[in-house]
Amino acid sequence: HFLMSCVHALENAGIPPLNTNQNIGVIASCGETTYYHAALRSKPPTALPDKFQMALHHEEDFLATKVAFQLDLKGPAITLQAACGSSLIGIHTAAGMLRNGECDVMLAGGVLVDPDMSEGYKYQSQHIFSKDGNCSPFSKDASGTIGASGVGVVVLKSLDRARADGDRIYAVIEGSAINNDGRSKMSYTSPSVSGQESVIRQALTNAGVRGDQAGYVEA
Repeated sequence: HFLMSCVHALENAGIPPLNTNQNIGVIASCGETTYYHAALRSKPPTALPDKFQMALHHEEDFLATKVAFQLDLKGPAITLQAACGSSLIGIHTAAGMLRNGECDVMLAGGVLVDPDMSEGYKYQSQHIFSKDGNCSPFSKDASGTIGASGVGVVVLKSLDRARADGDRIYAVIEGSAINNDGRSKMSYTSPSVSGQESVIRQALTNAGVRGDQAGYVEA
């Protein structure tokens, strides 16, 4: 799924895979490979490839380099794992590589395909999953989050290069920032107000944008 999405993203950007002289990199992230585990449970060992081949095709460490191999990408190929923040941190990292001149174009994104998700979950009080199976941000009825499958990839390049190439530009990253809460929160899975405020302030500073200049916020 991630490989196909990379191909679609490059085609949408007017970059033909396997036929380009641009230095293209990829930063990828993925969730737990439950498909792999299901195959191990459902098939006899004699019906499966050897462990090394299974690892090459299913372990997350090989996701980015496998895409680079299949599409003949010569730039950095990194699998980045940071739980829920992986894809956005990948975009932040990719943008930094572009600014540093490490490549001409970067692919960044993530994937999670969970065939067991239809089984649901047993609700536990004070756990991260919601009581009613719905995710209701900023609502008085909110009781937690839910899992989901999905895949997404974006193509990034410098604004000057994108304009020179006549690209369709969907968005411009003015600035970004990452941090960590440390221990200044109620529990490991609860974000802190001070940590979120700090990283938002830093991102605005890096972008040269004041808080009162933000006209739309998506969460």
